[in-house]
Parts: sequence; C-alpha cells; structure tokens
Amino acid sequence: MVYGTISLCRERTPDHSEKGKPMAARKATKPVEPDISDVSTAPDEWEFETVAEEAPTRVVFDEFGDVFVGQYVGTEHIEQPIDEKGIDQSFDLLNFRARDGQLYAINSSYKLVEAMGKVDEGDWVRITYVKDLPTKRGLNPMKDFVVDRRTK
Repeated sequence: MVYGTISLCRERTPDHSEKGKPMAARKATKPVEPDISDVSTAPDEWEFETVAEEAPTRVVFDEFGDVFVGQYVGTEHIEQPIDEKGIDQSFDLLNFRARDGQLYAINSSYKLVEAMGKVDEGDWVRITYVKDLPTKRGLNPMKDFVVDRRTK
C-alpha cells in the first residue's frame, strides 16, 4: 500500500534567549491512504499509445529442426563495453512478433543477418535450425538456418 509521509519536524524557538529549553514538538500527522483508483485507472475517454514495450523473450535454437515463425519487426543494436582483451561485446538482436502477439528476439549470426537483408519489416518468416558449421578457429560451431518468407 502507498501511504503519505509523516513529518516529525520540531519547531525552532525564534528567540535565542530561551536557549536550553526544550523545543515544542509538532504533532505527527496520521498516514493518509490515497484512493488507489486515482493512480491505477484513467477515465474511459482517455486513449493511450504504447511508447515502450517489455523486453522480448529470447528464442534459443537447441536442436536441429527447431522452428520459429514470426513477423519481422526490425533489428536492435545492444551496446556493450569493450572487454579487457579489447573486443567489443556489442551485438544485434533480430526482433519478431509471433502469432501470440508477444515480442521475441533471436541473436544475430552471419547467416541470419544475410537472410534478413532480403526480408522487409512486417514480413512473416519461418526460421529453421538445420545444422552446425565448424569454424576456422575451432571455436563453438556456427548454427546454420533456413529462412523462409511468407508469400501468401
């Protein structure tokens, strides 16, 4: 619950000749509970426009054959600091709205960025995880995808 504040200020004696005497205390006020409807509802005639949405749910492709279907809503660049080795940790997320109306994000990869370059915002796509590709440096394999765009 939300309550008003209580002030326990003491009044100061304006006349310094009464030094050493106790100051008169002000009576504390009782907490005031506001009408919760004043802060949680709006009149029916008011209209609102969403200016910020909740963070998207991350999509993780774990197994070959995993599929995600969504409407592409754009790419979001996530700025991160440079690590102690001098490597920029920033990355891009590909954002989608699924049929359930929720936002979803997929970490970008070379293959996905290349494919999404052929897709317009608002297009529906199906992304299928098909295999892992070995990397030249022997690090974690790169995930390979098939990206299909809805035609009708």
